[in-house]
Amino acid sequence: MPQTTTTIKSPFKFLDAYDKEDKEIFFGRTQETLELYDRIYETNLVLLYGASGTGKTSLINCGLGNQFESTDWHPIFIRRKDNIMESLRHELHDHAIKKLGKEQDEKTSISKRIQSLYLDYFKPIYLIFDQFEELFIMGNKEEQATFFEMLYQLLEENLQCKILISMREEYIAYLSEFENIVPSLFDNRLRVEKMSAKNLQDVIVGTAEKFSIKLVNTPTQNVAEMIIDKLRDKHHQIDLANLQVYLDRLYRLDVERHEAGKPTAITFDPALIEKTGNLEDVMSLFLDEQLDILSKEIKKDFPNVKEGIPLDILFELVTDNGTKRAVDLVDIKQRLQKAKNIDGRVVDHCIGRFKEMRILRELS
Repeated sequence: MPQTTTTIKSPFKFLDAYDKEDKEIFFGRTQETLELYDRIYETNLVLLYGASGTGKTSLINCGLGNQFESTDWHPIFIRRKDNIMESLRHELHDHAIKKLGKEQDEKTSISKRIQSLYLDYFKPIYLIFDQFEELFIMGNKEEQATFFEMLYQLLEENLQCKILISMREEYIAYLSEFENIVPSLFDNRLRVEKMSAKNLQDVIVGTAEKFSIKLVNTPTQNVAEMIIDKLRDKHHQIDLANLQVYLDRLYRLDVERHEAGKPTAITFDPALIEKTGNLEDVMSLFLDEQLDILSKEIKKDFPNVKEGIPLDILFELVTDNGTKRAVDLVDIKQRLQKAKNIDGRVVDHCIGRFKEMRILRELS
């Protein structure tokens, strides 16, 4: 778990996506899991989309992943990074059992690579393009067109290959101009909705049970409902990652308040929830803790660095509404060097620590 001023380690996922190994603590997405499995079973191309924070990656990794036996699929996860085609080639090469020489490998088509992989493993290949909106945020028209032309060829050749594209719904419109290249682009799509209050309660109650956390309700106060109320945004919706952050804070605070007594079980009760406050309080406290730790670290290695540098760097990595921005690291370094005179090594250090602290998950 992220480092804080205490050494308490909670069992919650915090900002990480659920993996296949988390099957026993993955709640609230049964219907979506089954629908995604049905769609990917019936067709070779599925488009999965939803708002940020709806848990699309967890739905794929944990929900869909646990619908298959290991002998039934070979998943390959692709992020754009510097170029989506290069990233795809790199992943296919890494998964290949019989490695080709570099020169031969570069000349080999994507279709032949996938066919070779199928012969290596004798199970269908699943290409999973996660955070696909990065192709439109950072990629140029040539890169985009090349990808969709390749996609059309894969579908036409009817290989033992399934393709799942996962993206934020606000970028769906960008796909329209490529429908003339891939006519079936929108034929099989699934929108991941924000969780209902009922499903959120299932997540809270089910997770608490698995981690032996006692939820203490009163005749007038239901702990799960109180947590949900604390997490609602201005649209009365809840980000699943924020739920994990909040549960993590509740866990830590309960350990701290009973530290002397060493309780046999963690307890979430109305008093603890009121003490914890709203999500904004939790996130603000966490961020302050992490920035303070990071500032002290930087001072040791770079004593001449001004105060507040970690926060300056973080501002460059997020959007105005607080979500992660898709960025080019070289560009970030250049802008910070020019505007703030910040050493590139300091930027690298801060970004690495932001990932460890789970303030950031990954940069492209």
